Amino acid sequence: MERMRRTFSVSCFSVVVFGLVLFACTSGTTASAPDASAPPPAQVTFPSNMLWGSATAGFQVEKGNKTSDWGHWVTMAGKIKNGDQPDVKGPDALAHMDEDIALLKATGQNAYRFSIEWNRMYPTRVSFDTDVPDATAVTAYTTLLAKLKAAGITPLVTLQHFALPDWLSDVTKPNDPQGWERPDAIASYTTWCTRAATRFGGDIDWWVTINEPFNLVLGGYVQGSFPPGLILAMDRAFAVAKTEVRAHAACFDAIHAADTKDADGDGKAALVSYAAHLRTFHPYEEGNADDQAVADRVRYLWNDWFLNAVTKGDYDDDLDGKLDGPKDKTADPTLKGRMDWIGVNYYSDTLLSATRGVKIPIINAAVFQDNLPTPRAKTDFAWDIYPEGLGTVLDEVKPYGLPVIVTENGVADGKDVMRARFIAEHLYQLGWAKQRGVDVRGYIHWALIDNFEWASGYCPKFGLASFDPTTGARTLRKSADTYKTIIASGSVKKSDLDALPPYGAPTTCQ
Repeated sequence: MERMRRTFSVSCFSVVVFGLVLFACTSGTTASAPDASAPPPAQVTFPSNMLWGSATAGFQVEKGNKTSDWGHWVTMAGKIKNGDQPDVKGPDALAHMDEDIALLKATGQNAYRFSIEWNRMYPTRVSFDTDVPDATAVTAYTTLLAKLKAAGITPLVTLQHFALPDWLSDVTKPNDPQGWERPDAIASYTTWCTRAATRFGGDIDWWVTINEPFNLVLGGYVQGSFPPGLILAMDRAFAVAKTEVRAHAACFDAIHAADTKDADGDGKAALVSYAAHLRTFHPYEEGNADDQAVADRVRYLWNDWFLNAVTKGDYDDDLDGKLDGPKDKTADPTLKGRMDWIGVNYYSDTLLSATRGVKIPIINAAVFQDNLPTPRAKTDFAWDIYPEGLGTVLDEVKPYGLPVIVTENGVADGKDVMRARFIAEHLYQLGWAKQRGVDVRGYIHWALIDNFEWASGYCPKFGLASFDPTTGARTLRKSADTYKTIIASGSVKKSDLDALPPYGAPTTCQ
């Protein structure tokens, strides 16, 4: 198994473009990842109170979210692979709550991460300004929470999972300030957080403010695959990222002020995080100092920049890895301590080169995410399967001293020939990280059910379950048995991993 000790420093942005990842970077300071060179244990174990779950996001599994920016985006020609539409052949989760909860129960899961959609609750600006939420939406989410409680399943609720109300983000006017660029964005979002926590806080303790803030920025302002669809609009991208930091902190405070009801009786009414998409970054050529420097720079911004701001209050406004700029802050009291736990989304690895390939402007380096020249197995997205990377990023967040939940981890695998081994190997790495002292409290698999994967439509299959687009009937895949077995046993043995069949060949889904 690959275990490494690396020194990192970075300042960059990343986005996938036709299989490449674009980054804009400058130099920075260093931080060391913990040494994880110990031999792999024969067995890892998990506590009885571990949160075991799966995840979805509203726009990806619900129907009828037409009043969001994404609701309009998917109707625009050429935006979505194969012209897929969530309302045409989606899983329609709000109409199939009982079936989805049955999937969770059948596999022994005790947690479910989903989103409450801002645009569904307040489909118009008037409804938001007058605080008249949509009655159907209120009933739907209230019912879902009640059903989860009756089933003994803990909800982890996301308040902004990429989609924004169309009255805040208008895809027909991409050159105007949109979404988080709007001068009223933070105030409006804070109000949304307050209302959601007030209305639903009695049934929710675990909150996620924003899902993958950099992915939203980069898809929308660098790659052009997300609303508002801009390409290499770097000034606007940087501005949005900085706004999201402030928005998270404001939402954190709003949730804690409004949610005073302890849903599970553990004495804590609200536990708030954002879901960070963390990756590993390696030099394309090991031993190449220039490649290593690029990888180090990229890692800082992607993995640390946001976390440093909302935990330590160390706000690096000029993104150079130092806290000596005119707008930089150290221990900023408006940001410091705005995390109760760390949500980690982990999928794969990235290679960077300063000496080969198509050079990306600003960093003068090539960045590779798909079809990497490694012997590792590839997913249907042509991503490397790299379980060791989960251990690496968990080690990296350990010094923050907060509980951790893996809020997303999964594999695009339409033929179900990778998922069983993928789950077992990643959970082995999670258990090993726990042995090294990382305070991991839960694991949430992406996804519970096949869903609309944004610009890729329904091509990639991430679900533990498939569904019939005509009847809505759910079917658990065979790989779900592996997850069920690990949950029931509370352990993963190295010998069990060694006995699993190798990864199967991927299907094409790019």
